[in-house]
Amino acid sequence: MLMGISQVDLAILLPAFAAAWSLAGGATTFAAHQESGRSYRSPDGNFSIEVPPGWDHCTQESSNEVTFVCGKISVSVATEETEAGDTVDQLLELNKSFLRSICPVAEAWAEGRTTVAGASGAYFTMYCPAPRERTIVRIAASLIRKKFYIFKVAAPSAELFAVQATIDRMAQSFRACDGPTQSPEPCKRAC
Repeated sequence: MLMGISQVDLAILLPAFAAAWSLAGGATTFAAHQESGRSYRSPDGNFSIEVPPGWDHCTQESSNEVTFVCGKISVSVATEETEAGDTVDQLLELNKSFLRSICPVAEAWAEGRTTVAGASGAYFTMYCPAPRERTIVRIAASLIRKKFYIFKVAAPSAELFAVQATIDRMAQSFRACDGPTQSPEPCKRAC
């Protein structure tokens, strides 16, 4: 099982958590930033999400992960194949451990049940009071048809309130789809 933290997340989190932007170096294995349209559907057809105008996005090569960026705020969505016995709780615990390794003073603010990509899932929210920039990270996931559907947010705490409604709309629009389609059919809601 993969961790669910991408290089774009690290590029955003490391400066805030570790006060070390030089560690990330700004280099990623992501395609160039592009202006987002109104709706984004993953190339493999596994998910769709509505994207606010003006947010840039980049995709991770060899993955269906896409990260939407507005200033220092990032929202990443992806699916990840599971292996027998993998659970959402395990995925979230791995991510919590990883975040604590880059910000040892990170505090868990909340965790519980939520809906991700139209299915029941779980989430956690952590806060890192790093001296350079206080950051809030929220990771949510659900398990649909042997795939994790992952929705991640990283934002400076000072900026989160101003975009929270936009992030909530993105989370509500994140949907599981049935794979590639030849015609522009709408995605089906996962049950």
